[in-house]
Amino acid sequence: MRRIKRPPIEVFNLSFLDIISCAFGAVIMLVLLAKNGEQDTEQGSADLSVLIENVLAAQQSVESLKGALSDKQQELAAAQAQSASVTEQQKNLETSIPRAQQTLAQLQDKAKSLREEIRQANARLNVENSAQEPDEEVGGIPTDADYVVFVIDNSGSMSSGSSWMKVTQVVKDIIKSHPQMKGFQIMAADGTHMYSSQRGKWLSDSQSMRDKAISRLAGFRGGASAPEVGINDALDLYGSTQGKVSLYVFGDDYRPADLDSVVSQITSKNADQSGRAKVRIHGIGFNRPRNGNAQQFAAFMQAVAKRNRGAFVGLYF
Repeated sequence: MRRIKRPPIEVFNLSFLDIISCAFGAVIMLVLLAKNGEQDTEQGSADLSVLIENVLAAQQSVESLKGALSDKQQELAAAQAQSASVTEQQKNLETSIPRAQQTLAQLQDKAKSLREEIRQANARLNVENSAQEPDEEVGGIPTDADYVVFVIDNSGSMSSGSSWMKVTQVVKDIIKSHPQMKGFQIMAADGTHMYSSQRGKWLSDSQSMRDKAISRLAGFRGGASAPEVGINDALDLYGSTQGKVSLYVFGDDYRPADLDSVVSQITSKNADQSGRAKVRIHGIGFNRPRNGNAQQFAAFMQAVAKRNRGAFVGLYF
């Protein structure tokens, strides 16, 4: 029998090498994969810690933001409440403005009415007519004179004690009630002038001159009770002055017996060409129970004032 020849067996042929190579590569791959897996696990743990820290930080930030949001919400609520209060106040003001305007209009109307009444009263006072001549019962004294002369009894009965202070105060009040004077003069009942160098002249009207005259009047004493002398002297010196002139005679005594003739003589001297009195003559009587003769002075000055467009006022010391 014929033996079949087989080819020799090669232990390390190409197929065997391929298998060995593949197996060795698989081992290497496993090793590599195992190392990569360990590295990923370690890196994943570190990343997880970072993420947890980030989450905690984010939660804290959220809580902080919630607190800030709560504060802002409270501020917003307070602002809204304040805004509501301001709005309410504005509404109240808007409501009160018409009432205030109405009240103001009413006050302006009242003021206008009062000004009109004052204007009418001044017009009645300044218009010289028979209706304005003072009567025995009322005895009003106009205060529209351009020039004022004071004839003052400065004798002992008038100037003793504190009486002279009252006389001085009355003079001050009369001067104050004539805000539009151009000039004034002060003289004693016997014709003596307080400013002797200004005899026959007018003292210029100014506040300083008024104050000086009142201050000087405190020491202007020692004359005689002769009102008729002072009146005649004043008419001679100042009766021809252009403008309205008022003569105020202060006293508490009158001695001459022939009252009617003295009154007639004064009235005649004071009359203009039409027979109308040029100067208004007013009497201011001071009643002292124990000194002087106030009743006689009152009778004399009432007669003079009535005939010379004046008035008489009686006062008590």
